[in-house]
Amino acid sequence: MKLREEFPNSPDDADAEESLKIAVGELQEIFQHDYFLKANETKKKEIMLHSSTSKYESELDYPWDAYFGTDLSPYLKEKVILDLGCFNGGRGAAWFERYNLKQIFGIDVDQVYIDAATSFASIKQINAKYDVARGERLPYEDEMFDAVLSFDVFEHVQNVPNTLNECWRVLKPNGKLFVVFPSYFQPVEHHLTLVTSTPFFHYFFSGETLINAYNEILEERGQDAYWYARGSLKPEIWERCNTINGTTLRRFKGFIDNGKWKTILYGRKPIGSIGRNVSKKKWPLPFSYLFYPLTFVPGIQEIFLHRVVFVLEKESQ
Repeated sequence: MKLREEFPNSPDDADAEESLKIAVGELQEIFQHDYFLKANETKKKEIMLHSSTSKYESELDYPWDAYFGTDLSPYLKEKVILDLGCFNGGRGAAWFERYNLKQIFGIDVDQVYIDAATSFASIKQINAKYDVARGERLPYEDEMFDAVLSFDVFEHVQNVPNTLNECWRVLKPNGKLFVVFPSYFQPVEHHLTLVTSTPFFHYFFSGETLINAYNEILEERGQDAYWYARGSLKPEIWERCNTINGTTLRRFKGFIDNGKWKTILYGRKPIGSIGRNVSKKKWPLPFSYLFYPLTFVPGIQEIFLHRVVFVLEKESQ
């Protein structure tokens, strides 16, 4: 795993405002660094603002509509939505403004994310409320939302069917679930990128083997790596690799084929055709035209799809 070894930017190395913005960036592990944990309240708010602003500007720079291949405004204008996995609230604030939302709610698993999101919503003066919760148990009433939006979250939840059931429960009749996340077999989505940018590792090694290797590399790095270490040295019961549950396109399609969901949109954007990196580096784009036919081939389509993308509608039962 030391092939194409990677190291995350540490805020310890940031000595100027622009360097600080880059170091904080969109990396959630920043909130586990002493740079944040040992800061005074004023500095903590500054770091949270940098984090939220980075995610907000990233969404403005490359709207997630690109993953669906269509403008989502007709679905979302003046709607009450739930941001499932809101992190620091930056992306949700951009959604609120772009789609002219009526109100946005959001959940995530750590209070610091909720504090950052709440503070950013206040700064942006948007109608938002955020709560600590998990997708498997949403703290909301039945039929409360017009839509649920989730970007790069479903690969991390501990139980995908339960999370889908909760989304169905809190949606109004004919409400929409917008889902974007990487399939387990997407070549570079093994979630080991804090130590390596080498693709395909998870094709050949078990999650336990990769997690053990990850832990060993961080141990070799010593104190410098404490802030992005795993909470548990052993894989959690739901983990197939580092922090991810192993959901594939095939498995996800099986989960939604239960009479509860109607597919409104099923995206087939190939690797190299979309994404923030592609928007900055144009060279992958020609290859994506070659990959597109392969996104229809069962078995290998998992490799060539950039993301699992669906718009699902709640079917009344």
